[in-house]
Amino acid sequence: MLTLIFANGILETLPDILPDLLERTDRIIAADGGANHCARLGIVPTMLIGDLDSVEADILQKFQTQGVDIHRHPPEKDETDLELALDLALDGEATTVWLFGALGGRWDMSLANILLGAQEKYRTLHITLPGPDCLMHILHPGKTFTVHKSQGRKVSLLPLKNDVHGLTLKGFQYPLRDATLRFGSTRGVSNVLSGPVGTVHFQKGLLLCVCLANE
Repeated sequence: MLTLIFANGILETLPDILPDLLERTDRIIAADGGANHCARLGIVPTMLIGDLDSVEADILQKFQTQGVDIHRHPPEKDETDLELALDLALDGEATTVWLFGALGGRWDMSLANILLGAQEKYRTLHITLPGPDCLMHILHPGKTFTVHKSQGRKVSLLPLKNDVHGLTLKGFQYPLRDATLRFGSTRGVSNVLSGPVGTVHFQKGLLLCVCLANE
């Protein structure tokens, strides 16, 4: 099940795949001010969640009129609005989630949003974060991930939690076979696809796959 989440961060550029995602998505969730992005893109979200302090008043009223399912939370809470939205996606049995507006602007928020998606409770989700010049994927062990050249020829792989074991890369200029990528190591930075596709597979750990826009 595909879920799109719009957060309140900077949304300068959108991936070319967005129209296709909108046609295939099962649910669209606006995380607080992400509702403003939805309105400007002509998108009516399925749900709106957060303390709603960043939603423009006329947009909130419009979505209420259009029957959007609104979940209002108090301003003083332990989770960010984006975490509430991800929990909502998880409860709705999502398997694939695209987070728009989660990168760019404040470094602390961008890093928090990446690490948020790396939480153990989201291990059943394939999470993608589009940025202004990249696509980020949070990869879990035991599954083969395919990188397409259309996403970017240069690819960096960064361990998100502890070391990554049993890493095999095929279709890259610098292939690996059953390798260990240490947490904090730069060994996975700036690899390059050697053909139209490359594959990433590992047995243990958690990886951030950053596909950089074609230069």
